[in-house]
Amino acid sequence: MRNVPDDPVEPIGLPDEDVDALFSRLTPFSDIMLAVSGGADSLCLLVLFCEWKARSHWSGTAAVVVVDHQLRAESAAEAEFVRSAARQRGLQCDILRWTGQKPSGNLQEEARSARYRLISEHMKASGAQVLLLAHHLDDQAETFLDRLTRGSGLFGLSAMSADQPDGLEGLHLLRPFLGVPKKELVVSLEHRGLSWCEDPSNQSEKYKRSRLRRLTALLAEEGLTVDRMAQTALQLRRAREALEGVLLRLYEDSVVEHPAGPLKLDMAVFRKAPEELRLRLLSLLVARVTGRPKHLRLSKLQKLDNEILAGEVLARPLSGAMFSLSRDWLVCWREVGRTPPETVEVAKVSGPWDARFSVECLENHASRKVEAGLFLGALCNAPVRSREVIWPEGWPKQAFACSPVVWSESGMVHWMPETLGVFEEKADLIPGLDLARLPFQGKLVANHMQIEDTGAEI
Repeated sequence: MRNVPDDPVEPIGLPDEDVDALFSRLTPFSDIMLAVSGGADSLCLLVLFCEWKARSHWSGTAAVVVVDHQLRAESAAEAEFVRSAARQRGLQCDILRWTGQKPSGNLQEEARSARYRLISEHMKASGAQVLLLAHHLDDQAETFLDRLTRGSGLFGLSAMSADQPDGLEGLHLLRPFLGVPKKELVVSLEHRGLSWCEDPSNQSEKYKRSRLRRLTALLAEEGLTVDRMAQTALQLRRAREALEGVLLRLYEDSVVEHPAGPLKLDMAVFRKAPEELRLRLLSLLVARVTGRPKHLRLSKLQKLDNEILAGEVLARPLSGAMFSLSRDWLVCWREVGRTPPETVEVAKVSGPWDARFSVECLENHASRKVEAGLFLGALCNAPVRSREVIWPEGWPKQAFACSPVVWSESGMVHWMPETLGVFEEKADLIPGLDLARLPFQGKLVANHMQIEDTGAEI
């Protein structure tokens, strides 16, 4: 037969056209950061990205970041290896070091958290838009197995996303290799005659990830291959995204948001919803009133759900939020707790306040400059007596304890009329100050629904 070689053809790794397709989603971005550790996966990411950049004539800015966890004697040399590989390809590379005393337990997860935290801080300073990661098909399968052992449900087992706009530490994460087997990345480097660093901890039975790799090989013998696990995770992700859309519509249809912070949930709608949606909705209320994602215990949410459906008189705290039940409404607000919102000088603040409100001090506008001596804090800390307040109708007074209020050194309280209501004869606006509740973003739904043990991102 013609055109058939006598000897088997050696694999050469990912063809250029496949690489171009994988990196095509990068074209809208102008500033990209690559996370490279020096292992085969991430080094292949660096090499193939640079080749794609040259072929596609992408005109954006790219840089490399490597984290030296300082856990092994070889880590400093490996970081320098990455820097040299990046510079050879014309990219700037910064080495971030995890300093200080290291934890005695959960070392790999703590190191992972430190890595993302350091990279997030670096990217905020550099202005990079997205972080490119080298997670591949085998990683996806390991993540699926890891979360299966933890008893995860739909949201955990759907595993990683190739495009995660609101990932760990708020980073926009892109994983172009998520559908590519690790062996193809290794062969791509071997075909180019390149070497990489090997972390011995990746083979140590001391760590769960290493044990899962051994288990993956055994499962493949029974037909549960890496490809099939990844396909299952993909199907679960589609179901998860559909559920997120339903939840978002349920939130919009049944929840009333007061501009000052508290929420009211229509009980008629809540009672008719399936249990899964009720639990997710309660979790979302907690995240919305506190301004922060919460990892809530499923048992506590189920207990709260049962109490609400039973119609019990309720005043229940949960993870920084307070719930109060009436016949028609479930009201939720930020609990004062042990750490009430901070008090800050208005002229010195710009950006989020208490992770719930945006504050902008328009100092560049002379006609609207904020006067000195004004302070922003929670109503519970303001120099005001309850009888001076005209409370919003239909809301419990205590629901506004953590609402933002501005007062002066003399004790004069300003209740921002556009967000909170008014004080008697004290409804004056504050020139030069823009205070508004941070908008609800639908893409945050997934991150705010951690009511199952999903395990750490890798």
